[in-house]
Order: sequence, then C-alpha cells, then structure tokens
Amino acid sequence: MGETLLFIASHKIFAAAMFILNTTLAGMLIQKMSIHLNRHAGEAMGGRNEEKSLYRKCKLFVSRSIEQYERKDREAGIYVKAKDKMKKSGYRSEYAAAIYLFLKYAATAALFVAAFVTNFPQVSGAFILAASNIFIIETVVAGRRRKLQLKFQRYVYKIYKYLHNQISSGVRVNDAIKTVYEVIDDRELRGILIRFAAHYELTLDIDAALEEFRSSFELQEAETLCVALKQGILTGDNQELLARQEEIMFKKYFYYIQAETDSCRTKGVLAAALFTAVIVIMIIVPLFNDVTDAVSKVFIN
Repeated sequence: MGETLLFIASHKIFAAAMFILNTTLAGMLIQKMSIHLNRHAGEAMGGRNEEKSLYRKCKLFVSRSIEQYERKDREAGIYVKAKDKMKKSGYRSEYAAAIYLFLKYAATAALFVAAFVTNFPQVSGAFILAASNIFIIETVVAGRRRKLQLKFQRYVYKIYKYLHNQISSGVRVNDAIKTVYEVIDDRELRGILIRFAAHYELTLDIDAALEEFRSSFELQEAETLCVALKQGILTGDNQELLARQEEIMFKKYFYYIQAETDSCRTKGVLAAALFTAVIVIMIIVPLFNDVTDAVSKVFIN
C-alpha cells in the first residue's frame, strides 16, 4: 500500500489520468451489466438481444456459411463429401460435417504446429501426432459407419417381413410404407425410417424419399430395398419380390447370428485359455523354482 501511494505521489498526472480512465470504463461496464441484468429491460427487448454473445454470433456465422454453401448446389467438394460421409456414419447434426473437417484439418494443423514448436528442431514427433489425430478420427467414423451398416443388415429382414405381411393382408403399399418404422426397435434405424416415411407422406415423391433413405447407407441391401419399395408404389403389387427378399435376408440374418455366436464362443474359449494359462504359470513357476533350489542344494552337499 505504501509503495502504491509513493508511486501516485511521484506520478500525479499519470495516476489522475488512469483514475479517470478506469472510472469511465467501470461506469460503462456497470451500465452494460445493469441493462443485461434488468428484468424489465430484457422483457422490453423481446428476445432481440439473444444473439449478442460471442458464442451465438459464431454459431450464427457458421450456420449461415453452411446454408450459403449448400445453396450453391455443388455436386462435388470437400464439404459435400464430408457431409455425405457423416450422414452414412450416423452423424446427423447440422454441424457434423463442419466439426469433422475442423477436427481433421484445423485441429491437426494446430497440433502439428504446437508439437513442432515444442520439440524444435525435431519434426518427427509433430508428424506422428498429426497422423495419430487423423487416424483416430477416421477410425471412429469408420467404426460408426460399420456399426450402422451391421444394424441395417440385421433388421432388414424384418422390414421385408412386415411389408409382405401387410400387403398380403390387403393393406395398400403406400400405407404399409408409412408405418414400416414400427417394426424396428433400434432407435437410430427407426429414426431414419420415420424421416423416410414423413418425407414420402408430405411430398408423395417416392424418388426423393428413397434418395433420402439411400443417402443414409452404403449397402447393396439398401439399394435392393429401395427398388422393392419403388416397384410396389409404381405397380401396387410387389409381394413376390418381398417374399423372395424376405427369405434371402432371413438367411443372411441367420448366418449373421451364427457368425456372432461362433465369435462369442471363440472369444470365450480364448479368455478361458488365457486365465487358465495365468493360473498354470502361477503354480508352475514357484514349483520350478523350488525344484531348482532343491537340486542345487543336493549337488552342493
């Protein structure tokens, strides 16, 4: 405190200028805070001040940039490819493609620069860190895509069975398609089928609805299902195709379950063998050491 007073006494003009400046800034800050904290002022704004924060401005800027890019109707491009990749991997957020590109390129570049500056002049660590980041991102995305594809392959026979039973019972193909999501228990697949049914019910455009559904998968089974659905809409009779596909997909489902069972059995055997090996080693090693000590003592005596 004494040093502060001594500094003020020695620099009176500077201290006075800083006092006036700080007082002005503090007054402006208090005024701003009182406006934002005042309930009546917030009600009077009617929600017009919700976009004033930096986070909301950045979010709005990213959203508008994405919308402007999509309006250009580009058939190719890194963002379009990333969006399609994210959609087929089960990521349906509006910002999924932007987050993916940011993590893969911007975050990778930032990690590379940080590692290079930290370990200068060695550059191998920076390359390894950047490559590891890209590898982890691609591995996670590929794992999600593979998981979604396996889900569809596992449940697709139920879709054929439901459609075949409904149409055989006299239900129109249009109505059967609109309710096909009810047979699926998986939340992710159910959501895709709900969007497909809603798109078709609102537009009555089967091609656009099927394109929306097809864009969620990268499987031949999805393409075959789209063909069967379109044939049912155009002809009104696709029972034979549905019955044949139901039989084929049920066989695939049975093989999938059998392969999964064999895999679980193999993993169980390997785990049991590993634990047995550990127990055997824990028993044999002390016995071997005791035998070695006993033999050495016998020969020494």
